[in-house]
Amino acid sequence: MLCCSLLFSLTVFAQQPVQVSGIVRDEVGPIGGVSVLVKGTQQGTVTSPTGAYTISAVPGTVLVFRSIGYDEQERTVGSAGTINVTLVSGSEGLEEVVIVGYGTQQSKDVTGSVSTVSMGNVRDQALASPDQALAGQVAGVNVSTSNGIPGGGPQIQVRGIGAVGATSEPLYVIDGFPVPSSSSQRSNPMSEINPQDIESMTILKDASATAIYGSRGANGVVIINTKKGRSGKPTIAVTASTGLQEVPQKGRPDLMNGQEFAQWRQEALMDQIRYQEGREPSLDEIPEVYRNPSLIGEGTNWFEEVTRVAPMSDVNLSFSGGNDNIKAYVSAGYFNQQGVMLNTGFERYSLRSNVDATLTDKFRVGVSLSPSLTYTNGNVRGQGRDEFFDIANPISPVYNADGTYNAYLDEAPGAFGLPNPVMFLEETVNKGSSARVLFNAYGEYDLIKNLKFKSTFNVDYGSGESRYFRPSTLGNTNTPPPSIPSGNYSGRSSMNWLNENTLNYDLRSGDHSFDALVGFTVQSNKMRSHTFNGNEFANDDIEALSAAARITAGNINISDWGLVSYLARVNYSYMDKYLVTATVRSDGSSRFGADNRWGTFPSLALGWRLSDEAFLRDVEWLNEFKLRASYGFSGNFNIGNYSYMSNIGTSDYVFNGGLASGRYKTNLGNSFLGWEKMRELNLGYDLSILNNRLTMTADFYIRNTQDLLLESEIPQSSGFATAMENRGDIRNQGLELGINSRNINGENFRWSTNFNISFNKNKVVALGRSTDPLYSGSSSEGNPTNISVIGQPLGMLIGYRVEGIYQNQADLDKYPTFPGAVPGNMRFKDVNGDGEITPFADFEVIGNPYPKFTWGLTNSFNYKNLDLRVLVVGSVGAEMLRATSYYTWNIDGVFNVTKDVADRWKSEADPGNGIVPTTSGDGRGRVMFRDSHSGMVHKTDYAWVKNITLGYTFKNGIGTNFLKTARIYGSVQNAFLVTNYPGNPEGTNYNRSSQSALVPGLDYSNYPVPRIFTLGTNFTF
Repeated sequence: MLCCSLLFSLTVFAQQPVQVSGIVRDEVGPIGGVSVLVKGTQQGTVTSPTGAYTISAVPGTVLVFRSIGYDEQERTVGSAGTINVTLVSGSEGLEEVVIVGYGTQQSKDVTGSVSTVSMGNVRDQALASPDQALAGQVAGVNVSTSNGIPGGGPQIQVRGIGAVGATSEPLYVIDGFPVPSSSSQRSNPMSEINPQDIESMTILKDASATAIYGSRGANGVVIINTKKGRSGKPTIAVTASTGLQEVPQKGRPDLMNGQEFAQWRQEALMDQIRYQEGREPSLDEIPEVYRNPSLIGEGTNWFEEVTRVAPMSDVNLSFSGGNDNIKAYVSAGYFNQQGVMLNTGFERYSLRSNVDATLTDKFRVGVSLSPSLTYTNGNVRGQGRDEFFDIANPISPVYNADGTYNAYLDEAPGAFGLPNPVMFLEETVNKGSSARVLFNAYGEYDLIKNLKFKSTFNVDYGSGESRYFRPSTLGNTNTPPPSIPSGNYSGRSSMNWLNENTLNYDLRSGDHSFDALVGFTVQSNKMRSHTFNGNEFANDDIEALSAAARITAGNINISDWGLVSYLARVNYSYMDKYLVTATVRSDGSSRFGADNRWGTFPSLALGWRLSDEAFLRDVEWLNEFKLRASYGFSGNFNIGNYSYMSNIGTSDYVFNGGLASGRYKTNLGNSFLGWEKMRELNLGYDLSILNNRLTMTADFYIRNTQDLLLESEIPQSSGFATAMENRGDIRNQGLELGINSRNINGENFRWSTNFNISFNKNKVVALGRSTDPLYSGSSSEGNPTNISVIGQPLGMLIGYRVEGIYQNQADLDKYPTFPGAVPGNMRFKDVNGDGEITPFADFEVIGNPYPKFTWGLTNSFNYKNLDLRVLVVGSVGAEMLRATSYYTWNIDGVFNVTKDVADRWKSEADPGNGIVPTTSGDGRGRVMFRDSHSGMVHKTDYAWVKNITLGYTFKNGIGTNFLKTARIYGSVQNAFLVTNYPGNPEGTNYNRSSQSALVPGLDYSNYPVPRIFTLGTNFTF
């Protein structure tokens, strides 16, 4: 009896639950959002952002650890209260859940080209917006950090140029809601989203994956899911970082200092006298300020004066918790980035609340609310001519002797009088604010077994205003102050809403697995904007527009668009080896003409898991080998809301001998205007070997963008020269390769590598109504900068081909020349063979703006609690026309110039560097030197260390029960750049009015991309 009683007591004691806690890590460090479940029950919890968890479990039971992107692991609970787990990156895991359009799939069942961004690889980076996290992470996704404007964004292209008349940005889908994201790179709607709230990011690249988004999927789709609440003990997380930004020495403009400028002007003026008058000049004939350059010294470096070391900070607080029936995630964030250029900055306040509830066994609901408020200061573009710091003479000082601004720079005779660049930036008022609210709500009901109905309602509301004021203290080019003060005020608001209704049927029976999706969606977007200009302010004291004596309406815009869609998708799997995915979507858009308003976008994808076949199943080193093939269509509707209509303009005309006001058509409408359509063939494979330590994904694609939206020439008898039509065809063809490797996976030391490389070529297949070349862009002299020719890449760079410098009269007699040519002028190729060098007529292709390949490499190291991550990106083969040379090679003496001008051609005995010609002769030689030519084109090959992060994690807090985990880290963003290109090798033409795909490869200078030093901490309570 005693023995039985003792045995019973021991059994009862053994079944008492114990508190189990620990840290869940990956090869980089602790990871949050990992589900920790007691196997066979509904009991569970989730790890905090620093990887900590606590759960109650009976000894002997099994804990299951699951997270998207990692292989599932199980651990048996013993008597000890601590279980630490290291998850293996599951990009190779067969059971990994991959987020796709309108649902999820297991990795082994995916048939399209879909890539998941490892959020561990971008953790602790100094990011202002989610799209910046894509750099170097995914093959085929090219992220160009063209500028460092606070609140700005990168240029992102998926698989090359996907559009011409429409924008080529990918579609962003946030928690299932496709949101407008028309980034100009100078302002970026994605910067209103807090990156700290993001749980996962997935890129859909091929037509099979993007066809479910129909008319918006041609440029790829970025699916962003935000963090959700988890059941279990509530978790509070605090993350905070602070940093400093500096402008690296690499890429700064290499302009003359004061002494060099004075010496050059002295020599150039003397050379001109020798040429024009045939005599030796005296120093007395030179303006006094240039006679003794050594007295000037360094002068003023205007670029250094308008840049600074700037602070940056980011603070976030989040709460996560819940139970089996209701879960919540709530966060608040504050981000502040002061710009490295004077009087610029970006500030964001953000909130998020995600709540999911299970009301019954069949009915689930959820709601998400995310308001944000942003402020921007200074609409500075980093354009050295328009903002004067690249062209201002270096002799003039910033301040007068009494400490006041030297308002007008006229100390250099012959140079243009200009406003003081420092004063121009500091005293120009240019402020903006924006409020945005993202709202998502859903309800999901199980109608019958395996059949679910889901309805969502989404709202994206935004409003903003901006204010500009230019005081009288600022002059203009060759016009000293005071000037008449001017200003403007603009406001905007938008309401975008979407309702989606879907039915999903999921069935698995024996060897057959089948799921089907059908849906209906309707979306509407309304926009309002207005601008009012003010002139003749009484003074500078009151900057409000109401103080202007004359107020005019600059622009008032009211527009809207709507989209109605039907969609369907079927996934079928037989024996988990043979896979089929078929998708179709039909869209009707108000943006296109009544005769071509609907488009249908089908796709078909096949998969074959060879590793499950009998002839490969017993290969020990092979874990997964899957072949994929897909073919499909998607579209691009990102054009103006009324491009298919004739617009009406105003014009005066004579009527009955008097002047009358009238209306006229400004363009020819086209009721057949439709989508730019993309059709794509994709062939790929997924390979995992050596116990999943090495995985590889490869894709080969051929993608044609057809029915390009182009301004085509039409008969003049129509009354118009051009009309917008669907004509043309561009082909992108490429190869993508991604490799993940766990090089060392020891208990204390781990090293993993992620590498991707992309090759892409584009070719013009057809253009407009004829085979004639299409010219685009404009140089400083008004000549085209780019050409598109059938059979060649789109928008190749054109200009004069430099063949040398005329050294003497014999060269002038031997080679084709231009009128007024003298020894020392540039010698260009006579392209048309007429014996004379003529602007534009003798232009030829001088550069290819497209890289042969781009690559990204991430190495992650862990030693016990210490982690180090290094991200490097690069590009090979592209060429860029350094368009800043349009003004920094203006050797008329009106602007400052680059240092190499000092080593110009002076005589046959002193030919200089062979690049810069003489300053003598008539103006035509100097004008041709600053027009587009091959001497301005540079290779942009580079390797850029984008991020280095070193961190240390205290697994059990810092010796206190209140603090669960703690982490400290240091990070360097844009650490260093290796390139021979004189500027930013990822630069774009965002500084020009035309940012079309027809004008690539032009660098008009940029807002400096700063190097950012950051210190941060993460705490979990």
